[in-house]
Amino acid sequence: MKMKPRILLNIVLSILVLAVAGSAVWLLLAYSRQPARRVRPKVIPKVLAPPIKPALERSVEIIGYGSARPHVQLTITPQVTGIVVAKADNFLSGKYVRKGDVLFGIDRTDYDLAVRRAESRIDLLKAQIDRLEQEQKNLTESERIETGLVKLADEQLRKVKRLLEIKAGSENEVDLARETLLGRQRQLQGILSQLALIGPQRRQLAAELASAGVESAQARVNLGRCTITSGVSGRVLNCRVEVGQLVQAGGNCGEIYGSGIMELPISVPATELNWLLGIDNRDATAEKFDHIKALVKWQQSDSVTWSGYLDRIEAGLEAKTRTATLVIRVQNPPPGNAKEMLKANMFCKAVIVGKTIPKVYVLPRGAILPDGSVYVVVAGRLRSKPVKVARYTGKEVLILPGGGISDGDRVVTGAIVKPVIGMKIKPVGKTPKASSATTKPEKAANAGS
Repeated sequence: MKMKPRILLNIVLSILVLAVAGSAVWLLLAYSRQPARRVRPKVIPKVLAPPIKPALERSVEIIGYGSARPHVQLTITPQVTGIVVAKADNFLSGKYVRKGDVLFGIDRTDYDLAVRRAESRIDLLKAQIDRLEQEQKNLTESERIETGLVKLADEQLRKVKRLLEIKAGSENEVDLARETLLGRQRQLQGILSQLALIGPQRRQLAAELASAGVESAQARVNLGRCTITSGVSGRVLNCRVEVGQLVQAGGNCGEIYGSGIMELPISVPATELNWLLGIDNRDATAEKFDHIKALVKWQQSDSVTWSGYLDRIEAGLEAKTRTATLVIRVQNPPPGNAKEMLKANMFCKAVIVGKTIPKVYVLPRGAILPDGSVYVVVAGRLRSKPVKVARYTGKEVLILPGGGISDGDRVVTGAIVKPVIGMKIKPVGKTPKASSATTKPEKAANAGS
């Protein structure tokens, strides 16, 4: 079969196109030049690693938080029972009262009667004692008279006996004289017995009089207790009595806290006690710490502060947190003073001034690696160096001399992307710009090294 002319023409044209394309490729390959190879410069990252300088004479600050509480808080408790007949206008929650101010009064009728009753009993006993004294005088006189009559009766008996001996008397006269003598002796014995009872009766009445005196004193005390006064100058927390109400002895009628002296308990790790000046950990609860100053700041306002001092360290550690509780004492200004008063339950921050360290290295807390070491730059390369942290303080750490840091060490305090020990790195004294490691790379001094 013969091929059509059109198909033959297409085949010839295709072969010519392929031949021309192959020739062009051969010419390009034959006469093209190899482009020069460019070597990418090695980038040395910058990192914040200023030379470390020690801080001199740095005072340690111990920081804690807590809610203020009164140093003295009293529960108003009456010691007598009765109806409230009067109440002071300032005995209300939030009001200020002074020491000795009358808060409320209890009906005095029953207690006034008790005083009168005790005084009447005292008068009665005194009258009985006076009567006993007079009775003693009478008995003493009767004793003197009866003693004389006994002597006369005895002489009469002897006289009658002599008459009987000389036959001048009779037996009846002797018996009569003897009977008279016995009667007088019996009368004298009765008087002596009554005189012997005077002493015990006097002691009994004296004891009753003393008891009545005690009852009278107690009645007067109870009468005075009908007026309830404040035992401290401060603010009323709450009041639970009203006029006409029956109050019981020992009942809770309100609470007042002394506003003159306030306390701020703060919890700190037990290790912080080592940084307090003059603390003996063997018996820290028995020391006086008024030389340790503290600054108390109200968390609701940075401008409201009070000066105080460390009053005491509460005994033992808290069972759950194993922390020590430091109690800061603050002296409030008098009422009406322009300065804000520290009130109960104000949440405050306390800064206690502790020991002064002669020389210490201060690093950002983020410079400490998880294994307790730091990155340093030595001869332009990244190294790791173990350190011993003496104290963590918020965003900083303190390292004492001998703790692994020396003057002039370039400790890395900035972030490093994919750090590798031994990598080349350039320390800078200020925070490098974010673009410096990418847009402006530096060539290594020995690129082939």
